[in-house]
Amino acid sequence: MSSNPRKFREPVRLIVSVEAVTVNAIDALMKSGYHCHRNRSEFVRLAVERELRRCQFDDFRTSNAREAD
Repeated sequence: MSSNPRKFREPVRLIVSVEAVTVNAIDALMKSGYHCHRNRSEFVRLAVERELRRCQFDDFRTSNAREAD
């Protein structure tokens, strides 16, 4: 996963729909200075990558547990 969105080798546009309250929460975090993201899409990209890493770790642990049974 890339740490710099400007250096993607094969960029693909992903369009997602979220509730307005979620967008407002992201905007509030960005304006508060708590998260130093330049835009919403970068915030969402990082959140997706973080979730993918977490799920891959969870799946690895789960698949190992199945093999042990």
